[in-house]
Amino acid sequence: MRKNLFVVLLCLAAASFQSNGQTLMYYWNFNTWTPLYTAATPVSGTAGGLGIYAAIPADYAAGGLSTANADWVEKTIPGVSSSYSTYCDNTAVGDTTNARMGAIAGAGFKARNPNDSMELLIYAPTTGFTNLWIKYACELSSYNSGDSVNVFSYSNDSGATWKTSGAGLDHWVDSGSLAYRLVSVHVLDTSAYNNSKFVFRMRMVGRVTGTTGNDRYDNVTVEGTVIPGLEVPVYSTTNYSLYPNPSKSGNIEITSDQNGDKTVIITNMLGQVVLSETASNRIFSVNTGNLQTGVYYISIRENESGSLSTMKFMKQ
Repeated sequence: MRKNLFVVLLCLAAASFQSNGQTLMYYWNFNTWTPLYTAATPVSGTAGGLGIYAAIPADYAAGGLSTANADWVEKTIPGVSSSYSTYCDNTAVGDTTNARMGAIAGAGFKARNPNDSMELLIYAPTTGFTNLWIKYACELSSYNSGDSVNVFSYSNDSGATWKTSGAGLDHWVDSGSLAYRLVSVHVLDTSAYNNSKFVFRMRMVGRVTGTTGNDRYDNVTVEGTVIPGLEVPVYSTTNYSLYPNPSKSGNIEITSDQNGDKTVIITNMLGQVVLSETASNRIFSVNTGNLQTGVYYISIRENESGSLSTMKFMKQ
């Protein structure tokens, strides 16, 4: 069997557009990820040095959170299979299902053959948050191969022990359509809230895949509700700065460290896009005069590299 270990670093900062009061804590879109084909951390005592593969930091983290604390990792399960085509891959067939901050379809993550001997783990510290949602897009490689069932569990102690009874959905079954489908898991266990050691685990079952078949994943998010009285610090980036903040009226000025075409998108706290435009200069202005009073996220994607930066600002 093969399993993909999804280790998610705490790096989300936009609000969910599907759950009222939800804030995006972490986001992976895989558009700039380069796959690794050698074991980074072999599992002790396993034949063939099977271990952890493809540690992928989150593409985005909310204010006060860090992409350095969340990883998407593929991990083999010892003793399940000795036949591997490859371990993981990025697929050019990405999608916009559950995409955030204007991210393009781009690439996705491919759990390689046989994918029933992998597991995916999302390491996502939930400090300062309750009411957790895990969401992602999933697609099977074909009707005859690629596991059709995702089975979920989670840990409140960094993976030392695992639980299944506290998630509102314990597994997901693909309906048979060869297209990306949205999967949403609501974590109801309150001991998973405000927990720096929270880990979410996904295992793939449903077909005997041998050395054929794979499952593909894209736009993975972790969302939560900010605990009252705990303010999420403003997220900033070394590549961009904005002024003034708060913005009382008119324009905000954004300074970057490079020229080149950029896509600029502003979303409100419900994750709804309220402004979208392009820019090309190193210093440019965005007119916020028509925005209502409130908190917003401004996301800037470098069109050439695909890199994404996000800042939070207030309109007064």
